[in-house]
Amino acid sequence: MSIPHAAYDPRRVFRFSLPHFEVGPKVRSVGTYLSGGLFALSYFLLFDAATLSSHAKPPPDAPYDVVPVHMSFVDWIPAICSTLGFLVTALLDKSHLNAAFSGDAWGGEGPAAVRARVVLFLGVALMAGGLAGSLTVLILKYIMPDYTGYIYYGAMNVAMNAGIMIS
Repeated sequence: MSIPHAAYDPRRVFRFSLPHFEVGPKVRSVGTYLSGGLFALSYFLLFDAATLSSHAKPPPDAPYDVVPVHMSFVDWIPAICSTLGFLVTALLDKSHLNAAFSGDAWGGEGPAAVRARVVLFLGVALMAGGLAGSLTVLILKYIMPDYTGYIYYGAMNVAMNAGIMIS
C-alpha cells in the first residue's frame, strides 16, 4: 500500500483536476447571448411543430374515418418541466455552490452550499425529466402507432427539450 500524496484529499472522487480557464467579461457575454439564442430557437421549433399540427389534414386519398394527429397538452408537459428546470438553474446564485462562500468558518460545507446544491439538483432533474418525457411522448404517441407523417411533432419536442437543457 502506498502512502498518499501530501495534497491528497479523501473527499475527492477523481485524482486529477480539470484545467482552469480565465474567462473575460466579453467571452461570458457572448456565451450568455448564445445560450439565449439557443433557448429561443428551441421554443421556435416547438411552436413550429404546434402550428403545423393545428393545420394538419388527412391525405386526400385516405378513407373518411382517418383523423390526423394533433399536438395536445401531453406534448407540452415536458416543455413546461424543462422550462421550470431552466429557470431554477438560471436563477440560482452560483457563488453559493462553493463551500467557501457558505459562511462556515471551519472550511466544511455550510448550510447555504447544501441548499444551493439541492436546488441545483432539482432544476437539473426537472430538465432531465422533461427530456425523458419528450422521448417517451415521441415513442408512445408517434412511433409505436406508426404515424409516419407525424413524427416531426415528436422530434421537434425532443429537440426543444434538448436545446433547453444544453442552453
